[in-house]
Amino acid sequence: MSVRIGPLALAALSALAMAGPACVDRSTEHRIRANALFKNGDFRGALEECERGLEAKPEDVSLWVTKGKTTFELGDFATARDAYTRAVALGEGHKGVFLADAYLGLAVIATREQKWEDARREFSQLLALNPADGTSHANLAKVDLELGRMGEAVEHAEQAARTRGADEQVLFTLGKVYLAAGRADDAQKTFEHICEVVPSSSSCPYGLALVALDKNDQPLALAKLREAVGRKIPHPDRLAVDPALAKLKDVPEFVSLAAAASASAAKP
Repeated sequence: MSVRIGPLALAALSALAMAGPACVDRSTEHRIRANALFKNGDFRGALEECERGLEAKPEDVSLWVTKGKTTFELGDFATARDAYTRAVALGEGHKGVFLADAYLGLAVIATREQKWEDARREFSQLLALNPADGTSHANLAKVDLELGRMGEAVEHAEQAARTRGADEQVLFTLGKVYLAAGRADDAQKTFEHICEVVPSSSSCPYGLALVALDKNDQPLALAKLREAVGRKIPHPDRLAVDPALAKLKDVPEFVSLAAAASASAAKP
């Protein structure tokens, strides 16, 4: 059975087809281009598109967020912070406005600048959006650790582990928090669990080295550090100046280990 479309209907369809592109406002076009350029790593091009879009529509929250992301990648933290703050001011309290990226951006900048109270406020905003978010709990645990809020650090670290119990970084954060809270045995069990879920992990022996130092077992600490270096510990060139390993800074065996780790990191 064939269906005939009359001339009037065809004319209407044609009009709609031509009107479609015009329905996309200028700020949306710039936002689409900015996001595409950002994903391709062209941050300056993305920033130019953001600026053009904001000229057309200064209240476009998404464009302010993208501007924040772009200027952050360009190393301009002050402009990024201003852009994220503007996005929050425009979007907070409005339904359907996604501000998680703005809160995260502000939290990351505050963390980089070691403004821990500011970081805590922004991570708390993220957690309010999703109370079960293990990453936000883990980040709050780290910040609370810096602020000396041990009880809250433990609470957030444990909550993060409940939701992301197989995540190496979450478990490592929990272990560090336990150790700082004076719960060395719990820290040891947590670091050992990392080896169970990620057998090749370097954070497991590194964490156990920290526990050994806490218990004044220097030989075990050195043995675990050698194991961590052998498993390609991140940033081996910083081992010698790691504040967590300050007890070993004058120990000849540690000095040699740190020098060898740094030399291996310098190799192409």
